[in-house]
Amino acid sequence: MSMANVNLERVSFLPHTLTRPRCSSKLIGPATYAECDEFLNAYKPSAADQTYGPWYWAQFGVKAKEGDGVKADKPAEDLDEDDSKRVKLEKKGKVLVDDLVKQCQHIKETAPVRSNKAKKLRSQKELREEEYAKFNEEVAKIAKECGVITGKWLFYPTPESVDILWSKIVKAVAVDDGALVRTGAVHTAKVSTAPGDSGSYVICVYCDDSWDKEAVGKVFKTLVEDLNCVSSAYKTDAFTILGIDSKHSSGIRSSLYGKNDFMSKEEIDESLSRGSKAKAGKKNKTLEEEKALDGEGFDPVSESEDEERPRKKAKKAAK
Repeated sequence: MSMANVNLERVSFLPHTLTRPRCSSKLIGPATYAECDEFLNAYKPSAADQTYGPWYWAQFGVKAKEGDGVKADKPAEDLDEDDSKRVKLEKKGKVLVDDLVKQCQHIKETAPVRSNKAKKLRSQKELREEEYAKFNEEVAKIAKECGVITGKWLFYPTPESVDILWSKIVKAVAVDDGALVRTGAVHTAKVSTAPGDSGSYVICVYCDDSWDKEAVGKVFKTLVEDLNCVSSAYKTDAFTILGIDSKHSSGIRSSLYGKNDFMSKEEIDESLSRGSKAKAGKKNKTLEEEKALDGEGFDPVSESEDEERPRKKAKKAAK
C-alpha cells in the first residue's frame, strides 16, 4: 500500500487541527508499523531540506463524528498567533512576566547575597526562589484557565542518531498499541527538519496536561523503560509562549520537571543497561543501528532546559 492511500483521505480539515493531505510530512495514526516505516523512509529528519517546513509530525488521531474522519489537535505552542487561547494567555502572562523581572531586579539591588540571621535578612537566592514559586503557581492557574496545558519532554539527538530516535517515537505515538499511546497522555510528537546552531536536532514528545504530574511521569518512565531514551527536561507550552527560556533575565528555571523528578540516576542507568543488553542480544542488527547505539540512550542528551542544546565552549589550544 502506498503512503498516498494510507489514512490520507480520512483526516478532517478542521480549524486548529493538524491534517494529513497527500504526501504530507505529518503522520496521523492509528497506523500500522508498515505505514510508519513508509512515512519514516519518505521523511527522514537527517535528510530533510525543510521543503515541508521546520517540523515533521507524528500524531495519534481522535476519531471525530461519523464522516468527519480523523483529527489531531495542535499542541498549544503551535496554535496560530491570533488563536483566542494563545492571545488570552499572552495578555495575562505578560503582566506576570513583567512583574517577575521587576521583582528579581529589586531583589538584586536591595537584598544581600548571603542571608544574615542576626539581622533577619534573607539572601537573594531565597527571595528569588520565593518569587519563582509564586510565578509558577500563577502561570499554572492562567494556563488552565486559557486551556493551554500541553507541554513536552525534550530531546537533542545528533545528526547520526536522530533518525533512529525519531523512528522509535513515531511508532510509539502513531501505532494503536504503541508504548506512548498506551500511557493515554501522549498524542503528538515532532522533530526538527534541520539541526540548530549547536548541531543537534530537537524532538518534542507532548503530554496532554503538564500539571498532571503522575501522567507526565508515566510518559517519562515509558520513554526510559520502553524506548531506552532519556530526556533531561520537561517544558510547558505556556512557558514557551511567554518566552521563558534558560537565558531569561529573571533567571527562572525554564523547565517544569527534570528527569530525576520521576526516576533516580541509578534507576535510569539500570533501565538503560537492560535495554542495551536486550538490544545487543538481538540478531541481524543493521549497520545504522550499530553506529547509533552509543548515542541512543540520549542521556547523555543535554542538561539544557530549552529547545536548543547550548553550544559547547571551544577548547583552548595547548601552549
